[in-house]
Amino acid sequence: MDLLCSVNWIVLLVLAITLLLFKVLNQLAMKINWTFVVLISMVMGAVIGLVFASDNNSYLVWVDLIGDIYINVITALVAPVILISIMSGFISLNSKEKMKSIGLTSVLWLLASSAAAIVLSYIFGAITGLGKGAEAVFADIASVSDSTISSYEELATSFDQVILKFFPTNVIGDLSNDNVVAIIIIAIAVAVAYVGISSEEGEEKVAAFKNLVEALKNIIYRILAFVIDLTPFAVLCLVAGSASQIFEDKKSLVQLVLLVVMIYVVCLVHSYGFNAIIIKCVAKLSPLKFFKKILPAQITAFTTSSSVGSIPASIECQRKSVGIDEEISNFTTSLGTTIGMPGCTCVWPILLAIFYTNAMGIAWTVSDYVMLAVVCLILSLGSAGVPGIGVVSAMAVFKAVNLPIAAIVLLVPINNISDMIRTFDNVTAGNVTAAIVARKMGTLDDNIFNAEEKKGENA
Repeated sequence: MDLLCSVNWIVLLVLAITLLLFKVLNQLAMKINWTFVVLISMVMGAVIGLVFASDNNSYLVWVDLIGDIYINVITALVAPVILISIMSGFISLNSKEKMKSIGLTSVLWLLASSAAAIVLSYIFGAITGLGKGAEAVFADIASVSDSTISSYEELATSFDQVILKFFPTNVIGDLSNDNVVAIIIIAIAVAVAYVGISSEEGEEKVAAFKNLVEALKNIIYRILAFVIDLTPFAVLCLVAGSASQIFEDKKSLVQLVLLVVMIYVVCLVHSYGFNAIIIKCVAKLSPLKFFKKILPAQITAFTTSSSVGSIPASIECQRKSVGIDEEISNFTTSLGTTIGMPGCTCVWPILLAIFYTNAMGIAWTVSDYVMLAVVCLILSLGSAGVPGIGVVSAMAVFKAVNLPIAAIVLLVPINNISDMIRTFDNVTAGNVTAAIVARKMGTLDDNIFNAEEKKGENA
């Protein structure tokens, strides 16, 4: 009897309901479009999270565990997917010139997306007077201890160290730590060596290596397809955990609700406004169709708050639904998790800076705003696409423009809820850039893009 009394029956009830909903989602996946199944799973997760909200998500312990397992599994695929996919794509190109062209075009458009995010952040910040009258948010700024500030400052990385980390120091270490830029450089170095040997000594010299890479790619993609099929179930669990925490810190959310809303507005305008124009005018694709086709990747980004963890979903959508060829999809999507990142390196730190200066009545000159924009653009040249990077980015910017780190400490409570939409924006920009590069290279398959999706088929 004592054993029965010690069991948390609410936890078991939530787990039972979740498993039942998994069964429902599985049935729906056989009858309706996979994208709608993912959307339905988001709604289910939100309802569970709000109904069973509790301190520290104590009622959702098993649901959170399922979501965390999914993130671990999909993150584990990141390094092998990037390494093998880029090597395979560039080896199939068998051209150093094409590799160079794809790289430069990708970087150019990723930075252009960041520049647009900076402009939009300034426009919305100026129109709304963001932060005016919010001095109460920073009323306790003097009480933030030096030790707390120091611990946050230790998270920041100088720009020279960011550049240094671009280059591999230990192949196995970089692969295990998901150092995306280093993995890309390793893959390109191998591909360049392959092309050199193939052209100088004959393709038969490296044919065995090419066959090995292709075999590994097929195996990894099969595993990837299986994991992607689990997305609706993972989304339900991840959204439930996030929804449960929405009202956990009511006081902070009430004070900062305008800032959170503004971050969402700017990221959505950048994702669906600026990118719609670019997709239509540059990539020559229907924006509505395009956004529908990449929605699974966007949802993965929103629920996991991880640009790196969204790479497999993005590549899957681009190859199977948009018609982007492998070498561009693999390379540009991976690159977009370190270069660009408009939501985390531009929208977030700029709006925080505007919010703070307006709240404290600090009068900035035009040169101050120009400096802020330049720092954010430089920061967008290299930033890790993982959860929590927003705090580090904001600290780096505040330090560069002489704003107090203590202000970031007081704004940390809104980091998680805003990180979801920032990651959404990051991944959208990466997918859009991949489509633009594919169009510029003349390799985008319009037949795949215009093909109608079948019921129950992965988007």
